[in-house]
Amino acid sequence: MKPTTSLLHRFFAGPSRSLLPLVLLGGVIGILSALIMFVFLSLLNLILGWLNGANLEDFESLSPWWRLGLPVLGSLLLILLYRLTPASSHTVGLAYVLERLQFGRGRLPAANTAFQFMAALIALGTGHSVGREGPAVHMGAGIASLLGQHTNRPPSQQRLLIGCGTAAVISAAFNTPLAGVLFAMEVVLMEYSLLGFAPIIAAAISASAFSSVLLGPNSILHPVRLSLAGYGDIPGLLLTGLWMGLVAVLFHHMVRLFCRFPLKSRALRLLLAGVITGGLAVFVPQILGSGYDTINATLSHQLPWLLLLLILGAKLIATAAAIGLGVPGGQIAPMLMLGVCAGGVAGALVPGASEPGLYALLGMVAMMGAVLHAPLAALATVLELSLSAEAMFPAMTVVLTANLVCQHGFRQPSLLLTLLKERGRLLQTHPLRTALAQRYLSELASLRFAVLDLEQGAHHLDAVLEQKQPLVVVRLAESCYLLEGEALVEPCRAWRQQQEQTLAQALAPLLDDRLRLIELTEDASLLTALKTLQLEETAGFLLPVGRQGLGLVTRRRLVTMLTTDDPIQ
Repeated sequence: MKPTTSLLHRFFAGPSRSLLPLVLLGGVIGILSALIMFVFLSLLNLILGWLNGANLEDFESLSPWWRLGLPVLGSLLLILLYRLTPASSHTVGLAYVLERLQFGRGRLPAANTAFQFMAALIALGTGHSVGREGPAVHMGAGIASLLGQHTNRPPSQQRLLIGCGTAAVISAAFNTPLAGVLFAMEVVLMEYSLLGFAPIIAAAISASAFSSVLLGPNSILHPVRLSLAGYGDIPGLLLTGLWMGLVAVLFHHMVRLFCRFPLKSRALRLLLAGVITGGLAVFVPQILGSGYDTINATLSHQLPWLLLLLILGAKLIATAAAIGLGVPGGQIAPMLMLGVCAGGVAGALVPGASEPGLYALLGMVAMMGAVLHAPLAALATVLELSLSAEAMFPAMTVVLTANLVCQHGFRQPSLLLTLLKERGRLLQTHPLRTALAQRYLSELASLRFAVLDLEQGAHHLDAVLEQKQPLVVVRLAESCYLLEGEALVEPCRAWRQQQEQTLAQALAPLLDDRLRLIELTEDASLLTALKTLQLEETAGFLLPVGRQGLGLVTRRRLVTMLTTDDPIQ
């Protein structure tokens, strides 16, 4: 068994530039993500089945006292969970995945992933107005991160594997593999790359197939056959897009308001979220939970528009409170419910001959596109849920209008960027700075150098010179300097002949400040490195490179890689 294990580890963890290992890793991530989704959903369905019976999300059948107390009970359980677990594991969710991608080299701690699993079960099982997809993305990304670390992938490929985990869980949750691929690239990775498509597609299709085996063919959202009645309905589509953009802006402002609510204690914030949700649920029980039963009923035109308007108002408050006050759940499902309710209202009021269910579908995806800045993922969702390409034209019209209103009319960033900003984390969104922030010095590091410690004596000097490395890092006290190997030969020969001074004194004329190296204790992004080069006159960087020890990135190598056609490897 050991030779086989070693062979597999070398295949996945070796320096090969082949796309095949990444595609195979994507497939493995898809299967593992589908498996963890199966475990998570099975446990969640047990809880919801005990509460609501066969119709898992039928919170409407609960008594008013249960509807009031259930979210409060969930908040109390969450408070207990927070107090029993280490503080370092408490940051979770889709926003946390983005944060670790840009600031943590794509390394997601296992403890945070486990905490997300338990916290999401409590929040969703007790009816808080959050979704399962955000926690699922964290869990899928966590699995991908651990696998990437085990196979010793470089940071750029680690990012790609997290995209695989994201696409896998979205595909497994909705049975929409194309939407999962686009969501991973548009929302999480924030870039499209030819290298990334193949592994992410492999993860999405393997997760979709494996989850179908485990969970059966039924998806959470029921496919609907809807299309535009005629081009005379275009004014209604534009009005719907305008309305959806305004709803997205209102939702954004409400989340920000609750994020800044003047309560410092996490326990009090969670308790307030439970009280708000429970109080609203006494009168509008449809707001409890993810709300997929309400979404499906609205898509099939089973709810009157006045009820949809009431649900929309209550759900806006409950969801903004849950997200802003820190309930550890996702944003996607409640956002879809807000969109489907707002779209259903528009379908009943705007002029046109198309079915109201079409407007509900368009509202759902327009809300997702406007709030998350993910128009292509939203359009893919329409294509995969409507079972008809004819729905693409109205979807493109509404999604575009809503995005223009939200992003350009009111200049609202993605909700995820807002949540990170409220935590003091500013993600790079400029394309060039984003690209630099996503690649790391360790990917450019060279191991072809020797280290000469001037305090270790002549025997150490002999060992260094025998290596005949092109570059030598000279260490003097707490400083390091970069010299060419040939530049050391003559001064060292002269020192051996005279020995009137120490080796450090003999080499001192060569140790110019411009040759000083910055020694890093951890890897740094190319963006951080360039900012450092602007501020300091340095020859380059010394940094740890995984299990390989110290690596060297010279100023010349960094500039050459960024200004020539050679790919950064």
